[in-house]
Amino acid sequence: MGQLGKDPQHNTFSLWQMTSIITSTLIGVGILTLPRTTTEKMLEAGWLAPILGSIFAFFVIWLIAVLSRRFPGLTFIQYSPIVWGGHEHSRLGFWLSLPWILIFIGVLFVSTAITSRIFGEVVVTAVLQDTPLEVIIVSMFVLAVFLCLHELDTLARVNEILFPLILFPVLFIAFASFQKAEWNNILPLIRVPLKTAIMGSFETSYSFHGYEIMLIFFAFAHGDTGKVKAGFYGIGISVFVYTLIVLAGIVVFGYEELQKVTWPTLELVKTTQVPGLILERLESAFLAVWVAAVFTTVANGYYALIYSLRQLLKKGMLFQRIASIVLVIPLFFVAIRPQNIVEIFNVTTFLGYTTVWISVVSPLIHWLIMLYRDRGRRTEKRSDAHG
Repeated sequence: MGQLGKDPQHNTFSLWQMTSIITSTLIGVGILTLPRTTTEKMLEAGWLAPILGSIFAFFVIWLIAVLSRRFPGLTFIQYSPIVWGGHEHSRLGFWLSLPWILIFIGVLFVSTAITSRIFGEVVVTAVLQDTPLEVIIVSMFVLAVFLCLHELDTLARVNEILFPLILFPVLFIAFASFQKAEWNNILPLIRVPLKTAIMGSFETSYSFHGYEIMLIFFAFAHGDTGKVKAGFYGIGISVFVYTLIVLAGIVVFGYEELQKVTWPTLELVKTTQVPGLILERLESAFLAVWVAAVFTTVANGYYALIYSLRQLLKKGMLFQRIASIVLVIPLFFVAIRPQNIVEIFNVTTFLGYTTVWISVVSPLIHWLIMLYRDRGRRTEKRSDAHG
């Protein structure tokens, strides 16, 4: 990656770094509940849900990349006013784009808080049972703030280092769990109606939420083609991991049993034995890897949030550092607001629908407006030529 200059726009992420950021963001808390949520509607065919749901995610990441390629070096915060008002009506463009930008920032804020809360719930339930939930949440926030104190090159390098440390252990655990597989559990392959399968795969697409941060980070990618490649590689790797985890859960427990477990992936790890008994309690190793996965999800989302505010208010690095510390306070109160796990899952469902708005509707509307402006300019040029 290029050296950081006075202007952070001069940063460029390599293809590997962009792929690491996307994959590390997507693989997070959702992996613990995915076997249960996918089989709720699709039953034995739940393992197909991540594959079908990824079609939606691939389209979205392509759409975000197309917008970013049209405005190289600019983030969503910077090019949205240009789309709405053009260069000649910058003030109008700012006010028309402001609601879209604020919704984007608000979703990042709430999703970061809820992700941290789920992280705390799992850690307190499975490992540190006598540790207050608030301490676990604050610990994650402190790590995210520490990353926000640095420029973008630090974010890229952290994701680059943690990416293989997250990916390979998760793949190993998924493959190791097939030792106790009962392959009859996936039969019949498809017995749900087509409408139910579509709804199940659509809901699974929520598991890919997090790629909306690329509305910010795509601005710092190498070249135009790297953005699309990084997006497809990142989502492709996530799909592979998700499919393996869900398939393992189904063939080991069966879809009926998965509906009775709050954290099915964690239970799957507990039943898995490593050949040679190298690790007697595999869940401890899994949780260590999972902590790193959640950290990248929280930190990347929080960094995108703070950087968006920095660009919206046209401030510098000092503002970013102060804001990252100050915003932790309201973030903490939002994280602890849900009273129980049911309320937390209700919020995540709501966030899933809102993320669809941010990651699909917003880029699509911006893209259509851009096409309309281009068509108008071409018409004007033809008129001038004939005139």
